[in-house]
Amino acid sequence: MRTKHKLWMMTFLALILVMSIGIFRYHEVNANPKSLGVTKEVFIHENQLIHAMNVDFMIRSAHVSKSKGQIMVPVELTIKQTGSANYGYKKNNPNFLENMWLNIPYSISTATADVTDKDNQRIHKTEHLLAAKQPITLHFTTTQANYALRNQKMRFSFLVPAANHYVKYSLLLE
Repeated sequence: MRTKHKLWMMTFLALILVMSIGIFRYHEVNANPKSLGVTKEVFIHENQLIHAMNVDFMIRSAHVSKSKGQIMVPVELTIKQTGSANYGYKKNNPNFLENMWLNIPYSISTATADVTDKDNQRIHKTEHLLAAKQPITLHFTTTQANYALRNQKMRFSFLVPAANHYVKYSLLLE
């Protein structure tokens, strides 16, 4: 009889422990507020200094080059982080490239494959982005087929974190 009572007591305590861990983990996972995504788009111009939340940047130049099967868009910009960097839905993530896109509405958005600094040296690691010699150049490419599917003007877009949402800063390219 005593062993049966101990077995029930141990089962009950194990159940309480498992439930406590489950409740703790549920609150830990759901503690972060949900991002509302992009709440507004702000159209900007070349050489316009933008003072956004925690970042200052200016697109110095951007031009579209078309060849037989490819569209190339080099975007030259200066950027200075003035506060915490939370790019790509990650806290303290300085990789702003995760939030910069060649946007072809409503066809496809492409990320940059290559980034160079002022001396045309390739920047290999994302940790070196903010320390690179300014201005930096982002080299975007897409195919003519993707470009042909657009129904609005192609643009360069930078999603800047602002509280629990993003502001999309866009430069029209055509």
